[in-house]
Amino acid sequence: MDSADIRRNLFDHHPLFTSSEVLITPPIQELFIRIFRVIKLREPGCCITGPSGIGKTYALNMVHDMLKAKMPKLVIYEHDAQNQQIPSIRAFFKHFLNTVSHNESKRGETYELRLRLTNRIIDDTRASGIDACVLFIDEAQAMSIQDFLFLKDVYNSLDREGVKLITVMMGQQPDFQIILDRLRSERRLDLMARFTMRHSPFRALSTLEDLDIILNGIDTAIYPPETDWTWTQLFFPKAYESGFRLRNEAKRFIEALNHSGDKGIGHQFPARQCFLAIRALILECSGLDAENMRLPDNAWKNAIQYARIDEARALIEGTAPKTIQVQT
Repeated sequence: MDSADIRRNLFDHHPLFTSSEVLITPPIQELFIRIFRVIKLREPGCCITGPSGIGKTYALNMVHDMLKAKMPKLVIYEHDAQNQQIPSIRAFFKHFLNTVSHNESKRGETYELRLRLTNRIIDDTRASGIDACVLFIDEAQAMSIQDFLFLKDVYNSLDREGVKLITVMMGQQPDFQIILDRLRSERRLDLMARFTMRHSPFRALSTLEDLDIILNGIDTAIYPPETDWTWTQLFFPKAYESGFRLRNEAKRFIEALNHSGDKGIGHQFPARQCFLAIRALILECSGLDAENMRLPDNAWKNAIQYARIDEARALIEGTAPKTIQVQT
């Protein structure tokens, strides 16, 4: 495949556009380090919180993949708390049996369901050769005190068999804080010690360094894998040859981001919308490829407006979005 063919197929098949391969952002890397440390230290669990729209579910999925790459044999279960429709212990066991991919999730009494669940986890974990397994719980703000008690029972049952259950909860603020406050007010130290003692936020993109790392990743990632073409080189071959790098656009990008909110520095921007803005800019400007190319002054502003980053920022920060007119 020559360079002309690659460029013709660029927007249909390139991983930046298809999301088949996504760059790890600094907030996701920070989250991975925290969770990896919890696992290595065999802590009983941790909880991560962040506002709506910040990309918590996506981050948890990325951390899952990063953990599997670093610890391929580690058993990781992914559970979505909001999928529980019936607030009963039996329903919770049935839902968790689905989480651990057990095909007998309906038959039997509650005790049998719990035994079936713990035995499945024990079997999976012992087969892995690691004495611990990880349970990711997304949308943890949907959990009740009863759910925590259920997890405590499972944790204790596994612990007696020499299996450490490490629970990682991802919850939405301020909703999850209500649960944490209730645990504290009811003096549920048994639950807090196991599941919520280590509490940390998941942040959005917010700094020049964040954007510098992302854009530098685009400058250095290779596609197609059988070539030595970087992503930026593929998008702007003539400009790249003359020294153009997206990383050098980081300052203009964050200046446009901060200006969009009309409040100066210190905003938070969801990664999903930021990557959409980058794709929009590349799509609009790839036709400008030339030696000594310089992106138009309004290129980042228009890309940010297309990605509706100001509206996403307002959702995170709880402020009213400012309407920005796209320049043509």
